[in-house]
Order: sequence, then C-alpha cells, then structure tokens
Amino acid sequence: MSRSSILKSNVRSRILSVSSLASLENSAIIDIRSRSAYLADHIANSVNLTTKDEILDFIERNPKAQYILCCFSSTRAQNLAKQIDNPLVKFYDGNLIEAKESGVQFTSSDDRFIALLNDTRAQILARYKKYKRAWIVTFSGGKDSTCVLQLMYEMITKLPKDELNPTYAILSDTLVEAPNVAVYFKNIVKAINLDAKMRGLPFEIIVAHPSPQNEFWVNLIGKGYPSPTRIFRWCTERLKINPMKSIVKSIVEKHGSAIMTLGVRKSESMNRRRSIEKRTVSEDGFSKHDDYENVLIYSPITEWLTEDVWSYLTTQNPPPWGISHAKLFSLYSQASGDECQFIIDKSQSSCGGSRFGCWVCTLVNEDKSMQGFIKSGESSLVVLNEFRNFIKEARENRSMRCDFKKDGSFRPGPFTSSARKEILRRLLRAEAEFKACGGSELISDEQLGMIAKIWEKEFDSESSCITISKEFGRMQNIEISTPILEDIDLIDTTSKGGEAAKRIISEIVRKEGIKDNEIYEIIMKNIDDETAKLGESDDIL
Repeated sequence: MSRSSILKSNVRSRILSVSSLASLENSAIIDIRSRSAYLADHIANSVNLTTKDEILDFIERNPKAQYILCCFSSTRAQNLAKQIDNPLVKFYDGNLIEAKESGVQFTSSDDRFIALLNDTRAQILARYKKYKRAWIVTFSGGKDSTCVLQLMYEMITKLPKDELNPTYAILSDTLVEAPNVAVYFKNIVKAINLDAKMRGLPFEIIVAHPSPQNEFWVNLIGKGYPSPTRIFRWCTERLKINPMKSIVKSIVEKHGSAIMTLGVRKSESMNRRRSIEKRTVSEDGFSKHDDYENVLIYSPITEWLTEDVWSYLTTQNPPPWGISHAKLFSLYSQASGDECQFIIDKSQSSCGGSRFGCWVCTLVNEDKSMQGFIKSGESSLVVLNEFRNFIKEARENRSMRCDFKKDGSFRPGPFTSSARKEILRRLLRAEAEFKACGGSELISDEQLGMIAKIWEKEFDSESSCITISKEFGRMQNIEISTPILEDIDLIDTTSKGGEAAKRIISEIVRKEGIKDNEIYEIIMKNIDDETAKLGESDDIL
C-alpha cells in the first residue's frame, strides 16, 4: 500500500459521524472553537481547548478511549487531528447544526450573549412599536442580514395583528450570483414568503433584479463594457444600487416613510466602526439615508461579534419559517471571506471578495469564495472560475479593446466586435460544460436577444449573435434573416476602416431601401469620387 493510501486510510479511521457522536462512552468531546462561541452554545459535557498544546496536555491528564475534536464545520477539527497524529484523536465530520438537529444535546453557559440577545430583541421591539412606518430589512442572504431578518420576523410573528407595521425584506439578485448560492436564495425566499402568507403577516421578501438594459451580459457582451475594475465599477450601480433604489422608492411612495435595517457590525473592521458611529444621528440609533429624506437607517446588531451571530443562527434559535440554517452554514464553511453587504452608496467597499459575490466578479485578483467552493467538492464550478479569469484577462488585452472610448477620448475603450463574439462563444461553451455537470443556463434567451439587437445596431448585419448561439444549441427557434447585401462581402474588412465601412454601408442600405443590384455601382462610384479628391490633395502619405 502506498504512503498516500495509508494516510487516507488513517484519516478515514479517525472520522466520527453524527450517530457516533450521540452515543459515546469513555470519550472526551473537545470543542476547539473560540471561548465566546463555546460559551454561547456547545455540546453538553464537552470541553473547550483551542490549541494543540492544550489538547496534548488534556490527553496526558485525562486518559480516555478516544478524543473527538469538533468545530463549526469540521475543517479545523480535521486539520488539528492530523497535526496531533494520535490514533485516539478523532474528529467529528459535520457541522454543529447537523449535530443538534440529529438529537445531540447542547447547553449554554454564556450569560453575556443571553443578555445581549435579550437586549437586542427589546430594542427592536421598542422601536418597531414607536415608529409606525414601513420597515425594510435589507437582506443580502449572508449571516449578518439573516440574523437581522430572523430577529425581525420572530418579533412580528409574536405581535398582535393590529400592532404590525407593513414590513418588507429586499434581496438583490444580480442574475450572476454563484449558482449554488442562487439556489439557496430561491429556496429561502420561497419558504419565508409562504410562511408569512400562511400566518397572514404583512410581510414579503421582494427580489430586486437589474433592468434588462442593465444586466451584466447585456453590458459586457452586448455593449462591450470591459469587465469591472475598482476604478470602473459599472456593475455595482447597475446590478445592485439602482434596482434596490427603485424598490425602496416605491415602498416610500406607498407608505410615506420607512426605516431600513442593516446587518452591519462594528467588529467587522475599523472602517465599519467609524462609518456606523459617524452615521448615527439620533438617540434611537437611527441615521439618515444618503438618497431619501423619508428613510432612516437602523442597525440593531452593531455590538454583536461574529461568534454571537453564529451562536444565534446555528444552535439556539431555529428560524420560524421552518428551514434550518444548515445550508447557509455549509456555504460559509466551504469558503472564506464575508458576505456581500447591502450597498446604499458607492463609497462602500467592494463586494468582490465576499462570501456571496457574483461569480463573474473581476474586482479582485482571485475569487477566493469560488475557489473555496471548488476545493470543497463543487467541481462543476471550475469551468465558471476559468471563464471569470478569462474576462478579467481580456480587459487587459489591448487587442480586444477599441482604441477610443465612446466619448472620443484616446484611451482603451469597449471590447471590439470580434472580442465580444469571442466572449459570447466562450460563455456558451462554459455553459454547455456546466450544464453537462448538472448546472443551469448562464445566460437567458432574452439576454441573447438583446445582445443581438445591440450588435445589429452597432456593427453586425449578419446576425452573428444568433449564429453563435445556435452553435451551442441556443435560440434554435429564431430564424436568421438573409443579409440585405450580397456585394458587401467584397469589402476587405481586414484593411483599416474596412469593418466600419461595411457597417456603415449596411446601415445606409437598410434605412434607404436600396436594392442589391445597385450596391456595387454605388460603392464603386463613391470610391472613384474619394480617389479623385485624394488625388487633388497635397497631404497624401
């Protein structure tokens, strides 16, 4: 047996399942999470040891048949078990939500967190009753906004119907979310809205989508916008800010005013702390919205730690809508980073390196969350990550960019027509590979149709978008119209200005209704006229 096979065998022999964890004799469960996380909620009779040395010392002083390491998701427990390299040291191969749902007994000894949770609930309730306005929960789908959503939802399920305010949650769907995250979003929105309807609550999660002309593929492939950079973040406004603004505006117009809750915390970063403290303008902790006079911002979990959020979500408080946070926790345990926060202005930090960013995001050098998903077994996402890297590299390739920007300035402009065709072809090839692995479509027929119209207007008289789509089994029911011109193919598009000439002539013929048999004569006449003019010029090079 090879060394690698022996190592794999040793690892397998040291894995414990949930069923084993629930019935242990002469064993010690060692929780290696932080102290605050452990105190908030932990497996009954477990001990909290966070370092290799602490664990080795414990083993020496407490002889047992086996020692089981556990953490939030099993990753750190597995790594530490390998480092200790003792056959008696095993690890629980699962997360704590699964353990509790399977009947493993948990307990809490963190008076600080219990006091914090009760105080937060009381503050939310007091403000909700005091301010009779529409309430909006900004729901990114990540841990912090999910925490706020659940706190709000728990409250309204317990209040009398006559004390309820119109309450909404807004979830941004850019249409280019990571596919596994998009499925989670869809399921959680469906579950919560159905539960609210069954309870008769004035509550709804509204999903914000970019308008068709602002969708990612329409801008990138249709209009030729280069893939976003930190300097040119055209995606943020089009995909997130504007769709959110539109929904908030409609809610405010309907109800007169609103309070918007955010899942932001001071402990996230020093910049976040300064931003929160700077924005606070009232004794109730409200701050003004940058765009709406009648909207106040409220952040109820600013004093919470990351451990507090996870303790609330994973062990102590099952959500009222009946679906556990196991999938959410699984998404976080698969990758590193943090969630893509609800963006209320352009000055906020990029969501590119976040947990739930767009899979096409090129604002960062490497998409660590996507790589984390792949490493954890989501192999179908490899082709998506490769395409993401391609469009990032494409924007730096001068041969794929026009020499001029659309405003006429002499700087790298949009993608050339040939580059846009190549990007579309690569996207559809990636889509075919992704679907072969059980994935879904990456671009809709409606988006392909819009791209075709943009191309036709800008440079394409040959229905290239539809032709390319058909190569990959898309837009099969769309007929490709016969080009108006036949003689136009005589134009040498490899020469300088040739492609532009072909486009211009096609547009003239289309608008003027000139017959095919007149084209060659018109072209030759104009060439002769221009040649004569050049012959009279002293500036011929």
